[in-house]
Amino acid sequence: MWKYKVKGFVIGVLVVASMQVLAAQNIRSGVVKDHYHDVVVIEPYYVEVCGEQTSMAGDVAVGALWGAILGAVAGDAIDDNGGRLPGAVIGGMIGAKHEENKGNGTTQIVCQTEQRKTKTAKREYSHSTIYFTVQGQPYELDFIRNDR
Repeated sequence: MWKYKVKGFVIGVLVVASMQVLAAQNIRSGVVKDHYHDVVVIEPYYVEVCGEQTSMAGDVAVGALWGAILGAVAGDAIDDNGGRLPGAVIGGMIGAKHEENKGNGTTQIVCQTEQRKTKTAKREYSHSTIYFTVQGQPYELDFIRNDR
């Protein structure tokens, strides 16, 4: 922070010194131009969004898993020579169908908060430049105004 204060002080001294040179030489013309730049400000805001959510009464994946396990055990008990695989496939299909037949479940309204962003373009002051001529020699000096 102190760097900016020192820099501002030095610029101020230079502006005052250049103004004194202008005053000493009876040159009172100078043009000051302010410079601006565009800045995009992104500001977040929050919105509550609600919608219907249906949950199934049964879980098809869990039914298929337990059906496959039980089918493999039953297939192994029935046929020692490779009965596990067909038993697991058939048991998985039966278990998935059983869970699917439990019904649609319930529908409820679920709300959640979502963050969205809005963009705003703003013109901000950047710096100023003074243009002046002393004894036919043009000069320019950049500075930051304190009144902004």
